[in-house]
Amino acid sequence: MRQFRKYEFGSKGAASTKINALDKEHNHIIAHLGEIKGSSNYHVDVLWDGEADPNWNNQMIWCEPMGIHSFGYKSEQEYTTAYYEANPEMIPVVKEEKIEE
Repeated sequence: MRQFRKYEFGSKGAASTKINALDKEHNHIIAHLGEIKGSSNYHVDVLWDGEADPNWNNQMIWCEPMGIHSFGYKSEQEYTTAYYEANPEMIPVVKEEKIEE
């Protein structure tokens, strides 16, 4: 199973160092988003070949689903599920409206 996660680094160089240290035997897909939304930080989305590398946890960020990029429907659903598990306070509340008869 693949996992989709979003990361933020202080610079492109810091992101490149982390990416270059990855095990080359796995087929991770990496999208370089760069500086987004006026942030001076460098953003990277990773579709992990298996579970996300825990060594990247310090750089992981949670964007309210979905942010500006996804890797398609299945990865978006996995990310959204993980997002709400990590941030249960963000689960939308649906208010029921009474319909008068």
